[in-house]
Amino acid sequence: MRLVFLGLSLSSSWGNGHATTYRALIRALAARGHQILFLEREQPWYASNRDLSQPEYCRLAFYAAPAELRRFRKAFARADAVVIGSYVPDAALVLEEVSAARGGLLCFYDIDTPVTLRKLASGDPEYLTPDMVPA
Repeated sequence: MRLVFLGLSLSSSWGNGHATTYRALIRALAARGHQILFLEREQPWYASNRDLSQPEYCRLAFYAAPAELRRFRKAFARADAVVIGSYVPDAALVLEEVSAARGGLLCFYDIDTPVTLRKLASGDPEYLTPDMVPA
């Protein structure tokens, strides 16, 4: 399968647990023969603390703003699934870019479900809005 992940960080485990979770998951998927592209928003605090710049088990690419995701439209269209993770900056705009081009499934991978549910219930949609969750 061809998979595209958009997540908080794969390149830096500094100050977040997402990188270690993504690394283990993506390494296991790659070991099973899946082709993976991980897209990470360029963030200064992660960029200056990278501990994985070129993973051997996936392609890692960076974007500065959601509009830059247009250059990955072919990857979205060819992917069997596009996975957007929790805490992705500007997730609503990212979702628009991905939805415009995707060919396969669109999935949400929530690493901090209790936090996400609290934010949705309190009307504080930092990275996921109620309309992004199917009824």
